[in-house]
Amino acid sequence: MHNKPLLHIAHIPVRWGDMDSYGHVNNTLYIQYLEEARVSWFEKLGIGMNNMPTGPLILQTLHTYLKPVVHPATVMVELYAGGVRRSSLTIEHRLSTLEDPRTTYGEGHCKLVWVDHGSNTSIAVPDDVRVLFGFGPASP
Repeated sequence: MHNKPLLHIAHIPVRWGDMDSYGHVNNTLYIQYLEEARVSWFEKLGIGMNNMPTGPLILQTLHTYLKPVVHPATVMVELYAGGVRRSSLTIEHRLSTLEDPRTTYGEGHCKLVWVDHGSNTSIAVPDDVRVLFGFGPASP
């Protein structure tokens, strides 16, 4: 994954309430951490996520849990460019902590499809996003 373009790094504090009865972050919270990282990256690019006419929708999320995160910690989510097709893109991720950045706590990917919300149909991934992934503009 490290040979792919790094798109964004998000730092997300782990709250005490994120822990479960096993004494580590509940598995469902990892998906929320990944969402937080993606949304902050899109917002950094100027791609609004609220009531926009077009934008990305989740098609698939895969996360492999390698090591539990325990409070107190700050999760670090690194987003990497995966593949880009006409209307979809894949964002790969690596999850670690600021306290232990060399350890991979989890990894995986999220596949998104770009849609026109009014017609609920897929449309081409915007050219500026394609360029960030190392691809040229979409073919007409």
